Amino acid sequence: MLDPADTEDERRHFFRYITPIFQMERELGGTMFDAIILRAAAIGRLEEHLMSVSSLADYVSPQRQMVSRRVHQLARVGMLTTRREGNRTIVDTTEKARRRNAKFVNDAIAETVEFVHGLDMNRPK
Repeated sequence: MLDPADTEDERRHFFRYITPIFQMERELGGTMFDAIILRAAAIGRLEEHLMSVSSLADYVSPQRQMVSRRVHQLARVGMLTTRREGNRTIVDTTEKARRRNAKFVNDAIAETVEFVHGLDMNRPK
């Protein structure tokens, strides 16, 4: 993160590298909030414990209705699947979402490494 002691060049450098990372996040969904929902659903899949809409809401936002609307929108565009289990709606990522997430992770890692390397190169010795 930015430090008050950073020079103007260091700040510009930081923003030059962080902006593409935010753009990649948006590619995972329509908004940053969608990207967070997709990440939370992916975590559930990785932990072999798929999340319900309620557990996603507990994880990402206290506003369950907003989470529910975004989950159903993400399902409509093919990023999530939903299924009913009793009174719960279980959420899972689709292959489309998993491919985009893998691309994001690889790109974000590369951007982060380049950013940190640039900071190291530009630091006064």
